[in-house]
Amino acid sequence: MTLRKIKYLKIDNNSDWLAYQRGLPKDIKGKAKAMRLPLIITRPIGLTKGASIAQITAEIEAHNKVFDDVCRMLRSSSEGTVNKKQVIEDAKALLEVRGIEQGALIDVDPMHPAFDGVLDTAFDIHVDQHKHGWEQHYPNQEKMPEDLMSAVFTLLNTNKGHGEVHLFSDAAEHYKQNKQQEMRLKATSEGKIKKLQRAWTKELKRLNDFMVFSGNQEFTTDNCNIALRLYRKHLLEKHQSSPATAKRDLVPAAAALRRYAEEVAINVAVTTKLTIGEQKINAKQRSVVDIVKELPLLWLAAHDDAYDHMFRLHVFGIFSGSHASELIQSDVSDVYEDYFILGGTKKSSRTRPAVIVNKTHRQLLRQFKDYPKDEFGFASVCGRRAIQTESNHSKLIKDGLYEATGNPALTAYSMRHTGKHLGEIKGVSRLPTFQRMFGWSSGDGVQDDYGAAGIYSDAMLNEFRALTDTLIDGLPEQPNSPTSADTSNIVAFKPQR
Repeated sequence: MTLRKIKYLKIDNNSDWLAYQRGLPKDIKGKAKAMRLPLIITRPIGLTKGASIAQITAEIEAHNKVFDDVCRMLRSSSEGTVNKKQVIEDAKALLEVRGIEQGALIDVDPMHPAFDGVLDTAFDIHVDQHKHGWEQHYPNQEKMPEDLMSAVFTLLNTNKGHGEVHLFSDAAEHYKQNKQQEMRLKATSEGKIKKLQRAWTKELKRLNDFMVFSGNQEFTTDNCNIALRLYRKHLLEKHQSSPATAKRDLVPAAAALRRYAEEVAINVAVTTKLTIGEQKINAKQRSVVDIVKELPLLWLAAHDDAYDHMFRLHVFGIFSGSHASELIQSDVSDVYEDYFILGGTKKSSRTRPAVIVNKTHRQLLRQFKDYPKDEFGFASVCGRRAIQTESNHSKLIKDGLYEATGNPALTAYSMRHTGKHLGEIKGVSRLPTFQRMFGWSSGDGVQDDYGAAGIYSDAMLNEFRALTDTLIDGLPEQPNSPTSADTSNIVAFKPQR
């Protein structure tokens, strides 16, 4: 057999070095373009023309396996991932095509340019897919599946031929590295960075507390499950009056061990049955705004310049399903005539438009339209409040509630639960559209009912508007101007302190 007869072998007349070359099938070329992968896979095989036919054939077969993995990865990214092991294989194929070695980020300083260089090569345009405006910048591209991105991160931080003996500390470090890299990709604004960093500081302490409690054991099925169950018992004894606190302390440890078992030590099975059943029984009853006495006072406060800008937006959120954590991450450039797009939702299924209640609400949302944008090109509808802490926001809202109603029991959560309570009174809380408006359901089937535009269709927005109108029905009339409200027909009220 001559070299010319070996299928998929590329021979360069100007070089002794050989390469593998094979074109992707037609049915996945569109997917390859969307992921910015070459339509013809060309990789060096590390052999020259002087190598034996057997050596060359063996290398071609090895590259054929990688090629098959690439094809499967492109098809599975559309059909849904079967399991974590499969995703890891897909990630290996992607790195092979991109020419990046497994473990390329090990011992690389995240602040060094080489770190970003590896990420840019591995992910191409998808390295920034979590940032605001990515869809607008790449309107014809699809996002890379989250589980595939996570698997690529794992491989970039894992040595080839990693030893079979794993420790709890390996799982903890693996979790830390992935979380830090995910934070970097999710950073879409200065305020978001600070929020992620505050949350990570708390999570890291909880993970370290588990390591102190359990010790650095070998990472086996028995050790993982026994350690987690003992730690769960310890936390429930420690936080007897607050099972919710026990759950928060347990989550990082369980997540770290499960992730390591799914992505690295795939022969270890970590239990998923660690629920804290006492939590629901001991759940706190959230105070809600009194619909008859207090809600009209909050409505007036929302139209009063004397109250804080963010507090007033939060009040309007009762009627449109938008709340502080989402408002601070909503971009002023996403405010339109009749609705705005909420940012900062915990899940992509909760990303949704929020109805603009009236002119006053619209003016408040656009108040910072000329505010300087941060390095991510983001300017919050809440202005400088966006970079303050969650505790600052909670105090600001609680103070505003007390100022308007005189009720010291009301908190920021009160307003979120008031929207649901008001919906129950009005008889609309069980409507699927109401639950979608408040982000409590994924809205499956919305596209079938409302076409490609889905929740952004005129029909869906009209339904949101009708629900908002129902919620505000019966509240005092307002002239929709935050600076020229006519209060001649309003009795002055000063709550008792």
